[in-house]
Amino acid sequence: MTRDEALQVLGLKQGASPREVRLAYRELAQMLHPDKFNDNKKLRARAEQQMRSINEARDVLLKGVSATSSHADGAASRRTRTSGASASTPAEIAFEAEARAHAAETARLTVVAQARTLRERRGGMVGMIAVAALVLIVTWRMSGLVGSVVSSVALMVTVWGIFDVVTLSNQMKVLAQRARELQRQRDAARDIARRAREL
Repeated sequence: MTRDEALQVLGLKQGASPREVRLAYRELAQMLHPDKFNDNKKLRARAEQQMRSINEARDVLLKGVSATSSHADGAASRRTRTSGASASTPAEIAFEAEARAHAAETARLTVVAQARTLRERRGGMVGMIAVAALVLIVTWRMSGLVGSVVSSVALMVTVWGIFDVVTLSNQMKVLAQRARELQRQRDAARDIARRAREL
């Protein structure tokens, strides 16, 4: 993965600081974590693939960052967590809220792209069902071995296609719900950032 690709994966711009990289990584990892898709094996597998990309992007962008700056960031992060607040000044609150909004939007766009891919696959599957059903109708009354084999295969393809369409539709519903949730998170974070800037 190149540096530009890594920036794109984390939704960052050129010149992003190590702190911005870590914050974007943390936010994306929380939003796209595979545990959010425990009920659906296929979506969980996709989320695991996304986590590998996010991890790789973080590693590419932080390669060469000194361990001392990493430890300093970690210590600062621990101090803010133990004090009960993640940021102490309005500028820091605005910065973290903007990072959270940006991560939510990046995660939402990833989920929307997955849903689009599933929608295209479902469309292809519907076309395959139509062809298989037509073949089934034509060969249903054919006698002989060829007619029996062709109609059996067409029936299996039709049933399998219907099952796959239903499965894809359910996955699309889960992704649509996740996209709406991420949009709400993005809007809430933008609102927090706006109010913090007004302070």
